Parts: sequence; structure tokens; C-alpha cells
Amino acid sequence: MYGIIIVDDEVFVRKGLIEMIDWAASGFEIIGEADDGEDALELIRAKRPQLVITDIRMPILDGIGLIEAVTQEQLCTKFIIISGYNDFRYAQQAVRFGVLDYVLKPIDEQEIVKALNKFREEFTARQQLQDRLQLHEGEKRMEALLRGEPMDPVLEAWEQQWTAAGASQFTYVLLEINNVFPWSGKQLPGKAEMKEAIRQMVRDITSESPLVYEHRRFFGYIVPDHYLRQHNGELRSFLAECLSRLCGRLDIKAAAYAGRPVSTLKEMKHSYTCAKETAEFKYAMPDHPVLLFPDIAGLELKYIHPGPEGSRAWVEAIEENNTGKLLEAIDRLFADFREHMVSKEAMKAVAVQCVHSVLHTIRSMEGDEKQLASLVPMMNWYDHNITLDELRSLFEAFSLEAAELIQGLYQSYGTGGLHRIKSYVDRNFHENLNLKQIAGQFYMNSAYLGQVFRKNYGMYFNEYLLQLRITEAKKLLRQTDLRIYEIAEQVGFRNADYFVTQFEKLEQRTPTEYRNRMGHR
Repeated sequence: MYGIIIVDDEVFVRKGLIEMIDWAASGFEIIGEADDGEDALELIRAKRPQLVITDIRMPILDGIGLIEAVTQEQLCTKFIIISGYNDFRYAQQAVRFGVLDYVLKPIDEQEIVKALNKFREEFTARQQLQDRLQLHEGEKRMEALLRGEPMDPVLEAWEQQWTAAGASQFTYVLLEINNVFPWSGKQLPGKAEMKEAIRQMVRDITSESPLVYEHRRFFGYIVPDHYLRQHNGELRSFLAECLSRLCGRLDIKAAAYAGRPVSTLKEMKHSYTCAKETAEFKYAMPDHPVLLFPDIAGLELKYIHPGPEGSRAWVEAIEENNTGKLLEAIDRLFADFREHMVSKEAMKAVAVQCVHSVLHTIRSMEGDEKQLASLVPMMNWYDHNITLDELRSLFEAFSLEAAELIQGLYQSYGTGGLHRIKSYVDRNFHENLNLKQIAGQFYMNSAYLGQVFRKNYGMYFNEYLLQLRITEAKKLLRQTDLRIYEIAEQVGFRNADYFVTQFEKLEQRTPTEYRNRMGHR
């Protein structure tokens, strides 16, 4: 309600004006009336109304004199003038003192209502501007506080206000909104509306409205411990209720990270730094939407992934298009992340390495990775607030989609691609070849290559390679005087004894027996 005072030396005019308008319905409350300017000035000083409706022609102190006195004293009151004299000179003087409107007698209800609406619009706009300016100043002071700059009188007043209410400790809290990103299909209110929602959340619990500071990925605010009275002094319980209210209102997922409590606002930088450190454990302790600094005491994150086995199994499962193996690999990978408390940066490095390996395979077969709808989210998740469960879902979506694309490329690669591989082996069998090496050289999964090779040529890759080498060895045994170990080396065996064993297994005789039977000396 806006407080309003009616000033006129004619009582029936005052009473008539009071009866004319439904003031409460219009958002106003009559808090006083006066019959001359001097009494009105004392009333304004005492009750500080937002609006005064005054006549110009009054004894002792007229309307213009009243307005001038109020202006000089900076009492922040707006005026609507009513007068029976259509005298432009009065209007000019009124405008000079910032009068809101000028209404002639006899008073018309619509004119008064119009003037009241004008006041409401201007007052609301002015109040919003003042609120923004105050908020901006408050945010500047909060920023200075978090940087550890010296306290100023306003910050000292904040602390005194809270200590007077019973606060003895202060904790900085970072609030994080999760899983709202371009590909999620969700939208949040603007930042200003978001801050107001957080203020309202705290106000609903404590009847106090905190200053909410916007960080790059968080919204931060100070929690004096007198906020915790309804929660038996438990910060975790208080923050859990905050999250419940906010998530229920906005249909979002959120988490809160609290720093170490400090005894004065001068130490707030330390609490803020601890809150940031607590937030780093988001993925190491994903089952805790509220994390307090004591929860991470003595714990350390690993900024290097403990081993490549998990990521290697993931890539192989994608290339093999083995859904069961793929899901198991993702489960193991994320269990590894949690068990070893892997940092977000290390998780990003693993993801980037695996994605690049998959894209390399796709490009090598002249595929187009842009067909992967999940590629952009997979490459950009690090730049957004995302829960561990949502991140795992993203890994799974990308993996399944990539596996399907690669499988299609394998099929289109066809016998022509397989023939090139066979031709390469035919030319280079004397080198130190193996299935994994060949698969890597031709950007294929080794297990898949082994399957299609056997399907097309009726034997395993290693059998085919052995046949090539033994066939060439037989030729050399027949046509040359090379020693057995020299022949073994020329056809790709690094161990002569192993060559003899494999030759005998395939030909049912040793290389020497084969040579002697051929009549070669």
C-alpha cells in the first residue's frame, strides 16, 4: 500500500475526495489529512507518505510553499495539486518542483484515478531503478568481500545487523543449476529472475532476503548461522530445504556447495575459496546434492586418469558394435571415475581422447561424423553444469550412435576394402605383421576384421598369414641354398625354432625333411 495524505482547507472537499475513491482497491491508504500547509508539513515529516494530494490556495502556507518546503527537506514525497483556479502560473511553479499532476476543481473521479495510475507507474519505475542500483552496489561490495578487500561501513552494517539477530558464524554457499543446456530442451528464467527465485527461496525459510551474487557457473550467497534455527543449527538440513523449494518451483536439478564457516565477514574470502574447493568434488561424490567442506576434508582428486584400460575397452566396444560389451565398458569407466575420485579435467581428457579415436575411425572410412547428433553435446559437456548421471547418459547416447554409424561404414566398406587389406598382407607377409597392427593401419576394429576375413576367405587371418609364409618358405627351400634360420627370417619368423615347429605342423615334416625329399642339397 502507498501512504497518502489529503490537504485542503475545505473539510467537505477533503471528505468528498476520501469518499470518492476506493483507495484500498487502488493500492493506497489514507494515513492523514490536514487543512493548511503548515500542519501538512508536520504530518509529512512524521508519516513520510509516498503521495500528497493538496490544494494550492490555503492559509498560513499554501500548496506551492508546502511543495517547496518538502523539496528542500528532501522528504521524497510526490504531489498531485488540486485547485479551482485555472491559472497557468501555478502549473508552471508546480512543474518546477516536480509535481506529478495538476487536477482542477470540481474534481473529476476519472482525472484523479488517472493521476493515481501515473503515480503508480512512476513510483514503480523509480523503485525498480533504486532496487537495481542498490543491488548493483550490493554486488560490488560482495565482490570486494570475496576478493578479501577491506570492509567498508556498509559491510560493517551488514555484519552488525546479522550479529544483532544472533549470528556468530557465516558460511558462503555456491548454488549450481544442473542439466540445463542447449540440447536439453529446458529453459530457465533470466539471471535476474533466477536470483529473485533464490532470494525468495531463502526468504520463505528465514523471512530474510539474501544478496545473491552471480558467479560464472554458480549463484552464491552468505548464510549466517541464525538462518539455521529451524534446522537445529544444521547447515546441511537448511540447504536441503533450500534445494527442495527451488527445484520444486522451477522443475530443475540443483546442488549446493558450502565453504568453511568463518566468524567475521572479513574472512569471507576463505569461506568462498573453500566452497569452490568443495564444488570440485561434484563427480567424486555425486550422490550428495548438498556438499559441505567437512565432507571433503582429507580427500584428494586425481587429475590424471589411473589407466587407459577402461577407455580402450570403450573404444573397442564401439568399433565392434557390441551393445552389451559397450554398456559394461561405460559402467566400468564411470565406476573407475568414482572409485579413484577422478577430477572433471581428467574425465574430460579421457572423453576427448576416446571421441577423437572414434572420429578417426569414421573419417578413415570416408564417413561423416556430422551425422552424429550426439557429437556436439559430447564435445561440449564440459562447458555446462551437468550431473554425473546425465554425463553417463550422454556417453551412452554417443557410443551407441557412433557404433551404429561405424557398423554401417564397415558394411559399405565391403569386399573392396577387404581385398586391399589382403593385397597388402600378400605383399608384406615377410614383415612383422599381426591382426591388430593391420586393423589399426586400415582403421578397423581388429575383432571385426578377424570376423569378416574368416567369412570371406574361409580361414582365420593368422592361418592365412601362416600359409603365405610357409608357401614362400617351401619355395626358398626348393630353389635356394639358404640356411633354415635365414629362410625363417626372410618369410617373417623372428625365431627359427618357432618356424620349424609351425612348418612341421602344417606340412607334417620338418623344413630339412622337405628339402631332402625335393632332392635339394
